[in-house]
Amino acid sequence: MQCILIALNRFLQEKHGSKMAFLDGNPPERLCKPIADHIESLGGQVILNSRIQKIELNSDKSVKHFVLTNGNIITGDAYVFATPVDILKLLLPEDWKEISYFKK
Repeated sequence: MQCILIALNRFLQEKHGSKMAFLDGNPPERLCKPIADHIESLGGQVILNSRIQKIELNSDKSVKHFVLTNGNIITGDAYVFATPVDILKLLLPEDWKEISYFKK
């Protein structure tokens, strides 16, 4: 999976990256937009260009809500947090740091 992520990251950064890969257009429109459209078609909301300040947890260690740097609070049934791993490590709640998934 890491190999795929590295390749996709490169293609997303290259102006004509999709010509070297498998997309028939630019990655944001041909890869990301259909995913966002699908989420929205099911009643979800895609919020772009927002920075998370903190992940608040419920007592069972599930996500209660996200606090954004602008003060807004985002709540939902499911969350997708698209960020580099280094940023995630900084925002990871203490209660999650002992979970084996996050230790990797």
